[in-house]
Amino acid sequence: MIMQRDSLYKIRDRAIRSGRAVFSVQQLANLTGKKREVAKVYASRLVEHGMAARLNKRKIAFSDDDFVIATQFVEPSYVSLGSALAYHGVSEQVTKEVECVTTRNSIHYKGLGIRYHKIATDLFFGYERLQKGNSYVFVATPEKALIDGVYLNIYSAGDIDEYLHRGGVDIGKLRTLLGRFHGRGSKKLSKVISSSTKIN
Repeated sequence: MIMQRDSLYKIRDRAIRSGRAVFSVQQLANLTGKKREVAKVYASRLVEHGMAARLNKRKIAFSDDDFVIATQFVEPSYVSLGSALAYHGVSEQVTKEVECVTTRNSIHYKGLGIRYHKIATDLFFGYERLQKGNSYVFVATPEKALIDGVYLNIYSAGDIDEYLHRGGVDIGKLRTLLGRFHGRGSKKLSKVISSSTKIN
């Protein structure tokens, strides 16, 4: 199949205008109105001509932004934990990988520098959709990033207390978010977070 470079530019521009940056072959087929087999060829050509980046056999990206790729590569997901805390300026420590949470199984994409942690479906809230470049990202609020960390046994009561003392975390919002979760692990969350000296 002969494919003009102009056609590839049009596909790339249409993808960017859609606001989405990461596309599976099926999503590219939906975007172009072509069959999946044709969209697969489009994806390969876009990568070959440097108009998109290959993420894996099934997905390409029209962005090199780590957060954009992370929140659209596995769905549903949002950036949380240390990555979100650094994004909001609550932590000065830059994480080596983008840390996300999802309701799907935990998985580590070492090549992409992204780690996904599984959380309960009832705990999938407390994040914001933010504009980033021509696309979007989903990022946890600082308060929710801390709650996710406690739920996943990453943060202790001491860690929570340290972050609260640094500023940038709203205790009222932390309590409100904590009150929304009544599923498995909610008692543990309440006990750990309530043991912080600033909440007592």
